[in-house]
Amino acid sequence: MTMRKHNESLPRPVEELEALAAYYDTHSTAAEMEDGEWVDPRPMKTTSLRLPSDVVDALKTLAQARGLRYTAFVRDIIEEAVNSTQTIGHDELAAIHESLVKIEKAVAEHPATPPRRIRARVTGIRPPNPALRALAKQHRAAS
Repeated sequence: MTMRKHNESLPRPVEELEALAAYYDTHSTAAEMEDGEWVDPRPMKTTSLRLPSDVVDALKTLAQARGLRYTAFVRDIIEEAVNSTQTIGHDELAAIHESLVKIEKAVAEHPATPPRRIRARVTGIRPPNPALRALAKQHRAAS
């Protein structure tokens, strides 16, 4: 079996694909399929997307480094973007925006001042966060 060369590079070397094809031409997969289930893939729609050439070239390079076809890589990026935006609701985004506005206002009203050294030690109380414990230990060592 010979493979035609496509403009898009293959996810695996041609020799490996030809060896796999030769194996499956001569071996039955019926035993391996006995316990399997047939799963219908999600229905797909074809769409066209115009992108600058340098962006397409970069996407193809990134996809090839991950062993993916470029179209599958682009689909993964789009699905991840869609799924991540669905987890944050409009109200939550509005609350985050409001908090950022307050922080920006506070920073603008109070220019950076050197931090004050606070020497307060309470025995028997440990910060719950390991990073805070390490910071407290480092502070004690510097004192």
